[in-house]
Amino acid sequence: MTSTSISDVRPREAILGVAVDIVSWADTNAWTRDRLLAGEPCAHIVTLNPEYVMACRRDGAFHTIVQEADLVTIDGAGVAIAVRWLTQVRSVERVTGVEICWIAASISADSGAGIFLLGAGPGVAERAAENMVEVSPGAVISGTWAEGSAHERDDAETIRRIAASGADVVLVAYGAPGQVHWIARNQAALSAASVKVVVGIGGALDYISGSVSLAPALVRKLGLEWAYRLVREPWRWRRQLVLPQFALLVLRDAVLQRVGSRLAGRRLT
Repeated sequence: MTSTSISDVRPREAILGVAVDIVSWADTNAWTRDRLLAGEPCAHIVTLNPEYVMACRRDGAFHTIVQEADLVTIDGAGVAIAVRWLTQVRSVERVTGVEICWIAASISADSGAGIFLLGAGPGVAERAAENMVEVSPGAVISGTWAEGSAHERDDAETIRRIAASGADVVLVAYGAPGQVHWIARNQAALSAASVKVVVGIGGALDYISGSVSLAPALVRKLGLEWAYRLVREPWRWRRQLVLPQFALLVLRDAVLQRVGSRLAGRRLT
C-alpha cells in the first residue's frame, strides 16, 4: 500500500474473505485526482464483482493481488448486496469499470492527464476514445493498442507503447483474471514510465464504444445486468455459473451471522 491508499483513512470491509473499500463515485473521483497530482508510484484500482470474489477464493495469487490494490471499488450488484447483508454498512454505492473510465476522462479534460486504452477488440478502443472526448471535451487519449494481450510475451512492446505515449492513466480491457495479473506483473514498469494510475476495466470499452448496449436503467437498479447480458450473449453462461455459488455463500454467511448474534444475545440475558 502507498501512503495515500484510501484504506489508510477508511477501513475496508470483508466479503467472503475478500476486502473491499466502501467508497462513492465522489470518493473515487477525488482520490484518483489526488493520485495524479501526488507523483507517487503507479496505483492499482480493482473493480470488484462476484466473479472476482470467487476467483480470489480459488486462486491465492489472484487474491493477494486484489488485496494489495490501492483501491478496491464495488462493481457488481452482488457485491453491493453482500456488503449490506454481511456488514454494518447500509449506504453502498457501486463504482463500476465504466464509471471509472468516465472519471478518468473528466479528470483528463480538467488536467490534461493522458489516458491509454489497452485491449478490447479491433476498433473498439478508438470508438470509445471518440465518445470519451465527446462527453469530456479536452480529454487526452494518449494512445490505444488492441493487438497485444495479457500474455507475458507482449509485455515489453505494450510497456514501450505506453511509455512513448506519455500516458498518466492506463485502462486495461483484457478481462479477468488476465488483466489483474498483467497489472501486477507490470506495475513497477508502469511506475518507471510515469504512469500514475492503472485500472482493469474488463468490458467497459465495449459499452463506452457502443459495441454492447448497457442494460436499461431499471435492470441496472435491480442488479440484473448479468441476466440482461446473458440473454444477449448466451455463450457467457459458463462464466456466470459462479454467480449462484456466490449468492449461496453470502446467504450462508448472513444466516450464520444472525444465528451467532442471537445465541450471543441469549448468553448475555
